[in-house]
Amino acid sequence: MSAPNPGTLLNQLVDTHWTTAARHAWREYNQRGRGAIVFTVQPSADESERMPLKYLTFNDESAAQQGSFAKLHELVRAYDPERQVVAVALLPDDRTVFEVYEQDPLPPEA
Repeated sequence: MSAPNPGTLLNQLVDTHWTTAARHAWREYNQRGRGAIVFTVQPSADESERMPLKYLTFNDESAAQQGSFAKLHELVRAYDPERQVVAVALLPDDRTVFEVYEQDPLPPEA
């Protein structure tokens, strides 16, 4: 059986954990400003070993606009925190996938 597509995996994580992710994103946005929630994917981890959601912010705007995080930085700068969440999945093979999501309940209501 082949490994799941990274984008499909991120969609499944967001669909499964939307309320928690939206609540976490809204709380962190109010405390730290614009950022993205990060799911660390550990396929073999049991419940006691799973990592909590993290929140990624950019401290160096100039550096963030260059290199591999440029597109993620662009999404973080453009999303509407009252309606959307930028979600990131860090995969076991060190790949990263990210996208902007908007679902119900909206982040302030989650």
